[in-house]
Amino acid sequence: MARTFRMRCPSCGNVQNMIASGPCGKCGAPLNTEQPAAISVYRMGNFMGMANGFGIYINEQPYGAIGNKESLVIPLPYGDYKMHVVCGMNRKCNDPVFRLSPEDPYVCVKVHMKPGFIQNSFIIERVDPSTMPQG
Repeated sequence: MARTFRMRCPSCGNVQNMIASGPCGKCGAPLNTEQPAAISVYRMGNFMGMANGFGIYINEQPYGAIGNKESLVIPLPYGDYKMHVVCGMNRKCNDPVFRLSPEDPYVCVKVHMKPGFIQNSFIIERVDPSTMPQG
């Protein structure tokens, strides 16, 4: 199975899944999956099998939704990135900040929903790459 890259066009803001570098599907600007760093995201199975996608935001910019038990890679340049996840009216999230650098260019995270008494919350946790699903 090919690795899915989630790209955000710097020209028009269009978000799309890609397998390799290519043009933006909306404006035609070139998109390069060969960035020096990346955040690999896996959405763990939901406690109730919720079919709704979790909306991903990095530095308050939308990166589309991730489905139940879906994996994707978001290529990015070096820098600091605040990650946030939402679904419907549930907006509570731990909002971790990750620094991508030459010494630490690849961050792996797992995302899941934690049920709450009044409101569910989203947990984004950094994990060892060996715990990420393959494929």
